Amino acid sequence: MEYKLIAMDFDGTLLTDEKKVSPETEETLRKLKKKGYQIVGATARTLDSANDVVPMDMFTYVIINNGVSIYNVDKQEEEWMGYITHQEAEEIIKEVENFSTQIDLISGTKYYIYKFKKNSPLPFIIDIAKVEDVKEKIARMNIFLQEGENANHHYQWITNRFPNINCFVMQDSGSEKQWLIINPKNINKAHTLKHLGNQLGINMQEMIFFGDGRNDLEVMGDVGLSIAIGNALPEVIAKADEITTSNNEDGIAKFLKKKGW
Repeated sequence: MEYKLIAMDFDGTLLTDEKKVSPETEETLRKLKKKGYQIVGATARTLDSANDVVPMDMFTYVIINNGVSIYNVDKQEEEWMGYITHQEAEEIIKEVENFSTQIDLISGTKYYIYKFKKNSPLPFIIDIAKVEDVKEKIARMNIFLQEGENANHHYQWITNRFPNINCFVMQDSGSEKQWLIINPKNINKAHTLKHLGNQLGINMQEMIFFGDGRNDLEVMGDVGLSIAIGNALPEVIAKADEITTSNNEDGIAKFLKKKGW
């Protein structure tokens, strides 16, 4: 198979535990971009948050907010796939607020923290008192639950109540903590990667994907070659075609070099 697009998750995959891109990995990806490969980031982060941790010009495109939008790096343009209405956000908050430690309403660039104040010095993290304080489209939501709360219980309630959204239980590698992510209906990394591929004339079998967490599972089953980072969750490793070293050991670069790309 001749692969044309190389995509990767950020946290736990591309980024080290210190939230950095290693020099070896950056150099490898830049060389492949120059050779004509489409280099695509696929992250749960917002655009501003992604800009904060990676040199964006090493990519051709970045999929933002778990698939809610695609950012064209060269043109600096963003295409949205969908959004959550403010009314839906209010109804969900009313149900889960008393069981939560933090609720994020996330736009294309900002994290709006509902009630549970962060007082963050970062300009893209903003404390709010009500949903109406968000003057932008809501791309997705994070719901962090109190100790002892069953994430699957709240997932079932949200899924049954709101047919126009996509809720899933999230867990990163290296942690047992689970929380809820809410996206617009049918929006995830796999959906948006396929949409981007259609625009570029690249089918899913011509794509490579590196991942580690639960929000990477849908992509793992769709691309031509899926690689689990060494620190990935067991269910990600089980679904991947191959395994590489960890995010702290240049897993992406080592795999690509080993294959001669």
